[in-house]
Amino acid sequence: MALTLGASSAASYRNMQYLSQTKSLMDKSLQRISSGKRILSPGDDPGGLAFSMRLQNELTVTNAVQSSVENAKSFTEVQDSALKSAGDILTEMSSLQSKYASATTTDQAIYAGQFRELQVQLGGLASEKLNGVSLFSNDSSHQSASTIYTSAQGASGSSITLGNLDYSKGLSISTGVADRSFLATSAGTVGVAPGSGTGVALSISAIAGQEDNAISSTDISNAIEQIASLRAQSGGKSSVLGFASDYLATKSVSLESAHSRIMDADIAEESLNYSKYSLQYQAGVAALAQSNLSMEVVLDLLRFPSIRA
Repeated sequence: MALTLGASSAASYRNMQYLSQTKSLMDKSLQRISSGKRILSPGDDPGGLAFSMRLQNELTVTNAVQSSVENAKSFTEVQDSALKSAGDILTEMSSLQSKYASATTTDQAIYAGQFRELQVQLGGLASEKLNGVSLFSNDSSHQSASTIYTSAQGASGSSITLGNLDYSKGLSISTGVADRSFLATSAGTVGVAPGSGTGVALSISAIAGQEDNAISSTDISNAIEQIASLRAQSGGKSSVLGFASDYLATKSVSLESAHSRIMDADIAEESLNYSKYSLQYQAGVAALAQSNLSMEVVLDLLRFPSIRA
């Protein structure tokens, strides 16, 4: 029976091959741990990589749409604030009419001046803007209503239009509001009529409708109803945008989770794999060193044939 002394060169080569493979696996595991990514190159999972790219694109678009919807919500909130102020002004104007009816001539002049200031403020709300965009379509600087898409499908999906509320149509007293009269009898002058030139006195005329251009309580009641209608329209759009924002936020989280399941590495699993490959690598190094040492013993024996036991 032949006696084999030491390991053959083939065994050393195999040990080196195993050592190289283990080193490659250990390096890849370490890269996954440090990067947090399971797919480091297309060869790791071609199908998963392609799917993750599509998910990433949809996630990016969804986040962009959500940002636009959030900006649109801010627009409707400011729009509603302007309409609420208009409603409060009209309510105060109605109150001033009631006070005027039973006031003295001097007090009537005070109420008339206050009423006039409210008229000017009411008309000024029509030109209010947010970030340079008119809140209402009747503003002369208003160009076109903004269309906000509320889905990632863009123009082929759902949308909502902002800035198309006509403030002038919502107020029966808004046309020429700065030039219309308020009081009845000629008991003096109050204030200055905007647009009429500095120093032009505002005549005190009838509340109760004795003059053709007088603002009656019916005018203000109708205006309040129309402002309420506009505010309901704005609130409806705000509600739609709120639901759209909630859906987009939920969709964004779901897409992020799906993308994470495909691309992100399981750190616990990869840490275990790294420990395993590291142990295998150390064992391989020891085995390779042992095989090389055994070959050296055989060569020493062949090198000194005269040595006897």
